[in-house]
Formats: sequence, C-alpha cells, structure tokens
Amino acid sequence: MKKSSIFAMTLTASLITPAIVIPMATPVEASTTNFKDVPSSHWAYKAITEVAKKGLVTGYSDGTYKPSAQVTRAEFATFLSRVFDSKDRTTAKFTDVSSHWAIDAIQEGLAVGFIQASDFTNNKFEPNKPMTRGEMSRWLANGLASANPEYAKAIEEMANSSLTLIPIPEFYKGGVNKKDLPYIGVMLGTGLLSGYEDFAFKPNGNTTRAEVATILIRFMDAMKKSPKDFTGLEELREVAKTGTNILTLTNYEQSPLKFGGYEDVLGKRHTYLNDTGVATIEHAIFVDTTGSTAKGIFKDMFFNESREAISLNRNAYQIYYEYTLVPSRDVSISSIRNGSHMHYASKDLVEKTKIEQFKIPSPKSYSNNDFKKGEKYRYWAANGIINGTTIDGSADDGSRFYYVLPQSKGEHSN
Repeated sequence: MKKSSIFAMTLTASLITPAIVIPMATPVEASTTNFKDVPSSHWAYKAITEVAKKGLVTGYSDGTYKPSAQVTRAEFATFLSRVFDSKDRTTAKFTDVSSHWAIDAIQEGLAVGFIQASDFTNNKFEPNKPMTRGEMSRWLANGLASANPEYAKAIEEMANSSLTLIPIPEFYKGGVNKKDLPYIGVMLGTGLLSGYEDFAFKPNGNTTRAEVATILIRFMDAMKKSPKDFTGLEELREVAKTGTNILTLTNYEQSPLKFGGYEDVLGKRHTYLNDTGVATIEHAIFVDTTGSTAKGIFKDMFFNESREAISLNRNAYQIYYEYTLVPSRDVSISSIRNGSHMHYASKDLVEKTKIEQFKIPSPKSYSNNDFKKGEKYRYWAANGIINGTTIDGSADDGSRFYYVLPQSKGEHSN
C-alpha cells in the first residue's frame, strides 16, 4: 500500500506548501494541457494531462495548474460534477452558496448523492474550506454508491457492524471520526486513497490538485467496476460480516460437512483444558505469506515484511487472532499456549513495530505473567498455518469452525 500511495510520494510537498485561498468569484480557467508548472518529470504529469484533456480539472489563465494548491469543497464539487455530468439538480439549502460560482455543481452533487446535506451543520457548506481526506472519502464513496448500489451495501455493512476493522493506525490510536470508517474502508479497498509512509490515513489532512488528478482517474475506473472486482474491499466486507477474511483472501472454504465458520464461534466461551482461563475469538485476520511478498489488505497492519521475511515463501498463511481472555490464574501467552487448542491460544506476539505503529492491543512479553487472575483482557496475537492444513476449533457450547481446501481432506490442525 505505501509504495503505491500517491500521498506518500507527495507528503513532503504537501506539508510545506501553504494553503491557497480560493476567492468567491469564479476562478479564471484556461483550456490547455500544457502547464508551465507541471513538467513532464512531475510525478502526476500523466494524470494531470489526462484530466485536463477530459475537461475535469482545468488550469489557470497564467498557464499554470498549481499542482500543490489545496482543493476546496467548491472545487471538488465542480470536479465530480464534471465526472457525472448529470442534468439533475437539488436545490441547496445552504445559506452561504446562493451566489457562489460553484452553486450549480453543488446542486448537482446533492442530486447525484455524492454530497449529503446531513454532513453539514448550520446549513453552511463553507465552499472555500479545503477538503479533508475524510470528507473526500465520503464524497467519493457516495459517488460510487450512486453509480452502483453494491457500493452502498458495502458502506452499510461496515457502518452497521461491530466487527468492522479498518487497517489504519487511527482505528486504535484515534484521530478519526468513527462514522468515516466505512467510507475510508471503501477508499482503501478500491485503492482510491491510501496511506502515507507511516501507514496513517490522516483523515483531517488536505489534498492537492496534483493528487486529485490521480484520484479522479482512479475514480472513473472504479465507477466501471463492482466491489467484487476489488479483493481488498471484499476482505473488509467479509470481516464486517463474519469477523474474518479467510474466504476472500485464501483458497480455503467451509467444510462441505457444514460444521460452521468463524462467525459461529465469535464471542463464545472456550475453556482452556490446562486450567488457565476462558477465551473467546473476536476476529481471525489472514495475511497471505505463501509467496515471496505478503498479500491482503491487512498485511501492513500486522505483518512486517522486512523483519519477518523468514515467514515468506513457505506456503503458509499468517493468522492474527483477536481474543477476549479471563485468566483463572496469573498467566503469560506462553502459559496459555502450553496444552491449549492452537486457534484459541496463538503462539506468537504481533511484531512489535506493528504494535507501535497501529497501537494494536497486544502483550509485549511472551513469558511474563501479564494476564492477571479474574481480569478481562482483549488483545491480538499471531499464529500461522501451512496451506492445506485443516483449520478448525470449537466453543464450549459445541459451536465449531472448520475450513478445508476444496476437494482436499487436509491435515488436522490439532
């Protein structure tokens, strides 16, 4: 994710470039694809040229494009309105745009649905306010939903589930409006927006005109596709529905004997036979490490490819379990694992740099008795499974998960 991020490539420029204040009057634009401040060596040259040719984002009368200028709400409404080119309009009830140059684009946005009046307070649109990445996520996701109802379903699934997990540091660290998480999920899942070098999404950060050029190209491509065309988005949807991404990311399927899946045991008690306590599985997140590079939308959240290279290319998956644990005595992860079912007692800690980057709740010690008798803990731990090995386990009430490779008996995991 970080290598392909358009924001990682422009982070320095974004941080040092002062905001450009857009006047209330209509910006003076010029129809050209050759801008004196966008040389062919510019990282966004191709995208800027393409959006200029399509008339989506035009330059200024002085022959510039201003690639480092921040994008305002009025501008972004205009850009998206040109993408949709809809004849529908909904009267804007905002009190600060009646005579604004972007009023027509705003009314088109309301009609199409990429602008939602409910997202604004006091009937003010604040058209000259720079767009935040969180706001942009909402507009783009709503735009996709207006083009394909399946995107609306994806948003709803992530919005209404307690299982939703979005792989950004802000998920645990804070600094993100929880209502924005489903929209950010659509952005990450489709690749429309991605994180910075430190994987942070920075929902309150702004976006430049150069970045927007690339986003619009990707957006128009995504509009032609369904969510099922994006593996990352399908992983996020599966997690929101079942607590795992196993069926989307791997070749595993639920047993034809219909024993059940992870969703059948989530939150249900499993008493350790070694008398160390009672645990429940809350999530089971897979990262594909069967090849020479890690795959899956959660790879950067849990797996450190440089530090854990030994796990690559060994025909195995990494599994990251989130557990709730109530110990019956003071115990460590090592104590719990000793004699317990492997899927209810993972053998490894999450790699420490990932714990720090994403603030993942996880013990920092393998052998210390960090879990105290009678206390309730919720934490992540790491496991692994050889591709083809049966994945199964059961809760105290007999509920069971059981996964195998198609037409393969596999090898029992206990």
